Amino acid sequence: MEPLRVAVIGRTGRGDWGHAIDELWRDIEAAELVAVADENEEGLGQAVTRLRLDATKPGTAHRDWRKMLADVKPDVVAICMRHLDCHAEMAIAAAEAGVKGIFLEKPFVRTPAEAEAVIAACTKAHTKLGLAFVNRHAPSYAAAKDLIEDGRIGKVLEIRARGKEDKRGGGEDLWVLGSHLLDMMADLGGAPQWCEAAVTLGGKPITKADAVEGPEGLGPIAGDSIAAMFGMADGPIGYFASVRDAGLKQPNFGLTIAGTAGAIHIRPDFVPHAYFRAAPLWRMDKDYPWQPIGPEGLGSPLPEKDVDRAAERASWGRLAALDLLAAIAEDREPETGMYAGSTTVEMIAATFAAALSGRRIDLPLTDRANPLA
Repeated sequence: MEPLRVAVIGRTGRGDWGHAIDELWRDIEAAELVAVADENEEGLGQAVTRLRLDATKPGTAHRDWRKMLADVKPDVVAICMRHLDCHAEMAIAAAEAGVKGIFLEKPFVRTPAEAEAVIAACTKAHTKLGLAFVNRHAPSYAAAKDLIEDGRIGKVLEIRARGKEDKRGGGEDLWVLGSHLLDMMADLGGAPQWCEAAVTLGGKPITKADAVEGPEGLGPIAGDSIAAMFGMADGPIGYFASVRDAGLKQPNFGLTIAGTAGAIHIRPDFVPHAYFRAAPLWRMDKDYPWQPIGPEGLGSPLPEKDVDRAAERASWGRLAALDLLAAIAEDREPETGMYAGSTTVEMIAATFAAALSGRRIDLPLTDRANPLA
């Protein structure tokens, strides 16, 4: 089978190239990098060199991503920039241009309305969209999920997540780091059914007047402290919390799944990536150590202690890209696809909507815009 032709889009100075989303395509045999777009001339030149492309070959380097789509007609487009003010526009244009697949840096898009528009465009064009929620593609995450499904921690009662809680703590943390955590929360606990939340700024509940334009094209955000609670379809309660400047040198960033017979903790972007405790969190009568979960589960060999975390994370990214290619071939939804992305956007919007209303709200939301707008 001929490799699928891949074009990548970055935007130097305005989201750049994400977490090296462009480079992961170099090492995938089923794909061939054929073109790159960046409106910044210097950034474009650097990308061509980094991706080992032939700059003299016509159609390889583009300042205009729309012209690239029209001229190159790639099979797959990787939309790489972290800033998400262009994510919906580019994804919709790529689907309308007839691409078979889109690989998109997280967060997904800015609002539930944008998520619906992207889903509609991809559905109409039969385009598969995969998101770079790479932590869900870590082999140890799959092993941890197997332990949960096998009943090793008993009935799942709670899924607790905290952001990095650095200077971004609060609204920005919810968007930028929380997207990873909310995606795993929904994957492990089922679709969110309702949300209650307290979002404060300087100790006072936020109002719309507290909204500011967030960095990285996020749109309006608010709050330096967030405590959100979600009712998940499979029974557990999900929690997300973030307090500005409450983080540790080793960040709080993580997800803990608490069951009646044990617990699992997931450390996004770290190696080891997941840990198992053979007792409930509230059992303190004797020592129950946290055991690292390897790629094949408990007791399987762990990566070396001096493992390159960036390289390990990149390997998870390649697995996400390979899953997109498999989804195209098998005509199925990618594991971390557009519906998973839409769920995270819905949960973020619900957090602010519930906080502003002061009451529990049902999901999906009636209002599809940013609640802070």
